[in-house]
Amino acid sequence: MPHFDSWDLAPASIPQRSRLHSIVPIGIGAPFVESLTGYMIRLAASHAVRVSDLIEHELRTDVPYYHVPAGISNAINGVGKSAQNWVSAIERFTLRDNLRLLTLLPFASVLDTASLMRRTRAWCPRCYQSSAAQGQEVYEQLVWCLQCVEICPLHKVSLQTSCPVCHRELRPVCAVSRPGFCSRCREWLGTPRCSQEEVLPTDYQIWVAQELGKLLVIALDAKRVRRENIRKVLAYYVDSFSDGNRITVAEIARCRRSSFHNWCNGATTGRIGPLLRMCHELKIPLTSLVTGATAELEDIAGVKAAVEARHQCGIAPSRSADRIRAALLLATKEQPPPSIREVAERLGYSTPSRLYAADTGLSRAIVRNFNKSGRNHWWRRRGAKVLDNTVIRTALEESLALEIPGPVHRSAHSLGFHTEDPLMRRFPDLCRAIKAKRARVRAARRSTLAAALKAALNEDPTPSLEQIANRLGNASHTIIRAWEPRLCAKLTAKRRDFAERSRKELGRRLEAVLTEDPPPSLREVHARLGVTQSITYGNFPEIHRAISARYQEFRAQPRHQNTRLASAAREKQHYASASTI
Repeated sequence: MPHFDSWDLAPASIPQRSRLHSIVPIGIGAPFVESLTGYMIRLAASHAVRVSDLIEHELRTDVPYYHVPAGISNAINGVGKSAQNWVSAIERFTLRDNLRLLTLLPFASVLDTASLMRRTRAWCPRCYQSSAAQGQEVYEQLVWCLQCVEICPLHKVSLQTSCPVCHRELRPVCAVSRPGFCSRCREWLGTPRCSQEEVLPTDYQIWVAQELGKLLVIALDAKRVRRENIRKVLAYYVDSFSDGNRITVAEIARCRRSSFHNWCNGATTGRIGPLLRMCHELKIPLTSLVTGATAELEDIAGVKAAVEARHQCGIAPSRSADRIRAALLLATKEQPPPSIREVAERLGYSTPSRLYAADTGLSRAIVRNFNKSGRNHWWRRRGAKVLDNTVIRTALEESLALEIPGPVHRSAHSLGFHTEDPLMRRFPDLCRAIKAKRARVRAARRSTLAAALKAALNEDPTPSLEQIANRLGNASHTIIRAWEPRLCAKLTAKRRDFAERSRKELGRRLEAVLTEDPPPSLREVHARLGVTQSITYGNFPEIHRAISARYQEFRAQPRHQNTRLASAAREKQHYASASTI
């Protein structure tokens, strides 16, 4: 009797099947990782369908607040809600769990959406050409979508933003987009342009492209990316190189002091442009800034030299009293004894007041030692020439003749005196006249400022303090706040009331849009009201979504019904105008 093997009748485990092709993303963990828009284009090509058909028949149901394919922007490669929605939808249909690495979502905690992504498509022709020549798959890189990247980090050439054949700009995703081809004229984009005058990229452009490529590499380790890391690195930097003085570092970094203070306090996310500029000036790798790796700081000697240069410009450091006391103790033992002003200048202070506040006894000891040395007055030095009173009088009269005379103590310093007392003893009338004229100029300025603030209170809309400062030619509005705090408080309160009234009026007009028939699109509403999408969505997200949903429902209706509604609306408007006449 023949012997047959027994069959295994247990049901075989079949893995879950994906709705769409589960194609592998290109370049994850590398600086040249693929973008989500490029993955979507390749996904449509693998199904031999247009991108618009793929979105309309498959992805649209899982993407809220969807717009037409021509309106899809690089925002889906960024850090916002739109990127999250598209990543979730494509992952559900492809059963992929790593598509967020094709966007900047791993860095959502540290990056702001403003000025982050390009509005148009950009590419490197040499990358297209190299991939096609090597038989590799052509794809769209994520680094090309960043607005601050102007060159290819691999080939060091400028990115192209217009087709070399039809010379038109391209949208990031169109209905018929294909990797490496123009979506308008269908021509190949991998042919480098023959330009006689090729502009060489700057060092900063190369540095930006390389740093952002390194940032995309660490997206796999997203747990290390936290907003607190920026505060940690900057706090270490400020304490190590500027003695706790944030203003000095902000000046070196060429960024706004308010932005730098917010980053140091961990209050806000950072815009990519200022963050890159700060990292470039401070020699901090962008990866160490977002991961908190303080050991990677570079060019310490150059940074210290920059800090010293800023100290010479009069920016006082933020040293503790113990550190100042230790410096004063060393100064008391120096030979020849330094003056108290010399010690203050060494420490980065323009006046010795901070030294007296830290330790009065040591400061006075330095003054006594300096006086005993005979170096306290220039005229006591051997061979010193006596300064004629005529020279002093001439200097004071020239200062008095100016429209805004300089301070008396500044004239004394220019003549070789440490204080203004010698000038006050010799020419008291001239010194008092200079001080009186400066007081009149200051009073006139304050009067002009008060009048400008009072006039601004009657304007509608009320201008901001920055606008008033620009009108008066002041460099900063902080002087205005210091001179007229009460009027500034009234102006701020009135602007706040105006903003609230404007917000309520905008909400009322948006609610009225919900009753219109046929419903308008968001673009029409924004153009009519003179506002942007960020204003309506930021203040009234529910109404914004409702307007978008009504318009989408209206578009989903049959075309003949939409035409009938539009005709009825035009007739209603015609009868209303006729009755008015």
